[in-house]
Amino acid sequence: MNKIFLFDLGGVLLKPMNHHDLYNKLNCKIPFSYFEKYWCWDTTVLDAHKGTVTDDYHVKELLEYAKSDISLKQFYEIYANLQGSFYEETTNIIKLLKQNKYKIGLLSNLREMDYRICKNKIEKLNFDYLFLSYKIGKLKPYKEMYDYVIKECKCNPSDIIFFDDYIDNVNGAKECGIDSYLVTGDNIKDVFYKIMSMMKEN
Repeated sequence: MNKIFLFDLGGVLLKPMNHHDLYNKLNCKIPFSYFEKYWCWDTTVLDAHKGTVTDDYHVKELLEYAKSDISLKQFYEIYANLQGSFYEETTNIIKLLKQNKYKIGLLSNLREMDYRICKNKIEKLNFDYLFLSYKIGKLKPYKEMYDYVIKECKCNPSDIIFFDDYIDNVNGAKECGIDSYLVTGDNIKDVFYKIMSMMKEN
């Protein structure tokens, strides 16, 4: 069976947002370290990634925690304007795989607002699979996420090649038998062509 290639969004396909810029533009009145910890790991934020609370709810909680006087509308405008571009190397790899008839997919922890901002660019890449945490209610690096992916792909775990920029996500996928690689959009090209070379040899 042909391999299925799955890509993380942030850090692999999408250039990461500068958290300092977001912190400053929100006029936060708490230390940056507090803001960043909340933004990345607070339960409410993770719930938004799972789709169990709305973006409005979790953003209101964030702004209150950060003692910001920014409105919801202002937040969404600021957040959208800070989004990075897609990595050219990753998009080129995805297009090459599509040309060679490989199935490709996006496997990402993200909120609805994250997808909404990137939707047009994502749709242009014509993914075969979209495994978006807020839609399916599961998160990397947990086994239930990877089990879901394997079931939906209808293949052996080893037939999936997965690229992610977070070591826990890579290790979680490996524990489920998925062929996983720690990369960013800056170094994915070298890793990808090594994989393709090994596939040709086998």
